[in-house]
Amino acid sequence: MAMASKTSYPSATPGRLTAFLAGLLTVLTITVTASAARAQETKPLRIALATSISNQAAEIAAEEAEVEGLKVELIEFNDWNTPNRAVADREADANLFQHVPYLEFTNANTGNDLVAIAPAFSTPFGLYSKKVKTLAELPDNAQIVFSGDAVNTARSLLLLQQAKFVELKPGVGTKATLEDVVTWVKPLKITQLDGPQIARVLDDVDAAATYPTFAKLAGLDASSGLIFENDPIYAFQFVTRPDMRDDKRLRRFVEIYRNSPAVKEKLRSLYGSMVSFP
Repeated sequence: MAMASKTSYPSATPGRLTAFLAGLLTVLTITVTASAARAQETKPLRIALATSISNQAAEIAAEEAEVEGLKVELIEFNDWNTPNRAVADREADANLFQHVPYLEFTNANTGNDLVAIAPAFSTPFGLYSKKVKTLAELPDNAQIVFSGDAVNTARSLLLLQQAKFVELKPGVGTKATLEDVVTWVKPLKITQLDGPQIARVLDDVDAAATYPTFAKLAGLDASSGLIFENDPIYAFQFVTRPDMRDDKRLRRFVEIYRNSPAVKEKLRSLYGSMVSFP
């Protein structure tokens, strides 16, 4: 009777088994990483904004990005706190609405570590009025409104000092507060609001220290301010989290925005000679 032949296979040694499993794990890791990268590239880039007429320029940049296959979702908020919170909480990838002094102030007060990666554009800061045409026409005890946050309070007070309405303590600079007013050269009644709300009250006050965007929203010409300052430190910045600093989608959108003739044309149509591009 013929004996059935038995084929023998080499047994897997512990070393070979470990090497096999390690190789399999590497393949799975590469596959998962590649899939995650593809998913990241296909989902929309989310940009948080605060209410501003300049958002029209961001819309143009988003349309140009989509032509290239980069989908951008713009999320508009009506305050200056939520856009930073949205980025810090990963509800948005970046935002465009603030300058470096405001970013540094909010980081210090929230514990966020958001970073500015590129300037978008710059506009002056001015004292606007619907009731008078010159500084000299403002009456004593004129009601002046400006933003209540620390950074824009300081900027507003520095503007009032430039107008020779107040005298501030020497050296307070961008940290000036109402307590730093040494002399009210001109008696004024100060009201502080959340910045984006200023456009709504310009009909009811004598003047407002604010940005051209809010003057425009209130129906004024951006160049009609009674006095201006335009320190380059206040250029509006693209801001994101440290882990997104080198994100290819974000960097490409920033490049599109900064180099687009249509974006620049829109901003010039909104602000005229008041806008500049750092």
